[in-house]
Amino acid sequence: MSKTKFLTSILLAMSVLFAQVGIVAAAPPAQDTTPPTITEITTETDENGVTTVLVTLEVEGEAPQTVRISLDYAIVLGLIDETTQEPVLPENVPPDTVIDPARVIEVVPSEEPVEDVHPIAAILAKFFDEDPSVVNEYHLDGCGFGVIAQAMWMSRNLTGTEDATGDASLAGDILQAKRDKDYEAFFEALFEEHPELSEQFGDDLPTNWGQFKKVLKEKKNNLGVIVSGQAEEDGTQDPALQQNSDQQNQGNDKHDKQDKEKKQKKQKKH
Repeated sequence: MSKTKFLTSILLAMSVLFAQVGIVAAAPPAQDTTPPTITEITTETDENGVTTVLVTLEVEGEAPQTVRISLDYAIVLGLIDETTQEPVLPENVPPDTVIDPARVIEVVPSEEPVEDVHPIAAILAKFFDEDPSVVNEYHLDGCGFGVIAQAMWMSRNLTGTEDATGDASLAGDILQAKRDKDYEAFFEALFEEHPELSEQFGDDLPTNWGQFKKVLKEKKNNLGVIVSGQAEEDGTQDPALQQNSDQQNQGNDKHDKQDKEKKQKKQKKH
């Protein structure tokens, strides 16, 4: 496509766009057309020292659209103060201000922030009904996903009742307690917010991560059953899957016992 045809296509597309939002209408808009509102005016200077003006327009029911125009044209429209070269407040712009599409340098593409979330963080977030960015942040702070899953399970077990599944909102506090090795401070804050739990624990509180898991985590609460889809949202497992898992664990225990006996025999020989 030639440069001339390309520019013609861009101008045509821009003309259609502005016609849709009512910017190029020279005559008063129809009664059923909502005129655009200028909501933001900013200046931008490129590496060559050329300053342009970004104008954001909004129409009710439509996504905001930002256009770039020259500084001189913005001054003519009254969007930039001629003396200070600073943008005027949007509310001080006359409501009948019209931007000629032929004077638009470009229609600025909207930039929606894309969160880079690890796939496992997304899986955990979905299972525990948590914000993916929150779970991802636990990982960025240096926690492995296995530990994160344990913390989220423990939080759910802490806040759950017979009638309702608990939430994972305390996972961050649990992970922080593990990092600080200060479980006493965690329980102090927990009991202050949930005094009903103090009776459940009494004075015999966990003092290390192993004890912490033993008190708050069930055997099936691990990352594997979540990723594999074996865990239900209430924390249970399909009975058949649980039976297979138990049989596998028994087999592993038997194998470990045999290996241990072999090692002991070798040590005796030497």
